[in-house]
Amino acid sequence: MGTGIPTEPNLHQIAQDADPSCRVVYVDNDPIVLRHAEALLVSSPEGSTDYVQADVLDPEAILERAHRTLDFDRPIALSLIALLHFVPDARDPYGIVRKLIEPLAPGSCLILSHLSLDRLSAEQDRTDEYRSAGIDLRPRTREEVLRFFDGLDLVPPGLVPIWFKDTPEPEDAGLPGADAGYSGVGRVR
Repeated sequence: MGTGIPTEPNLHQIAQDADPSCRVVYVDNDPIVLRHAEALLVSSPEGSTDYVQADVLDPEAILERAHRTLDFDRPIALSLIALLHFVPDARDPYGIVRKLIEPLAPGSCLILSHLSLDRLSAEQDRTDEYRSAGIDLRPRTREEVLRFFDGLDLVPPGLVPIWFKDTPEPEDAGLPGADAGYSGVGRVR
């Protein structure tokens, strides 16, 4: 959810390279992304790739449309990368995630990354800039991000600081943004 389109390679390309029969459903609410998706989402012949124009704030609609492509009796990977920090507390982000996970089969995984200010200095905090531009940004602490995995088995190494390829490990990086959040994978029991 939150497709990341246009990027290269796209998630469906990576997944279908590993397993050509893989089915992928992208979800985004941006009409410009829809135009890119129509041009870019070419599936492998054995697999299937679909796009759902919807908002994460409406998980019921997302699930209903995803059922057209995905087999919910089999494990599904739910990817919520750099998305939930745009969902304010008043919109119940934890409830949204629970609704999205509820119908998933055992063995399914939640893959999540989330912005946090825990490891950033006051000078690195750009939250006010986003808010002044009309973007309701809600960084969360490590403990708040960990709550998204309630009821799931956190896969080792657990909830860890985000770091970027080709940079030193986060504790050694000293780079703005290298420690800007947390990521983890949780498995449905």
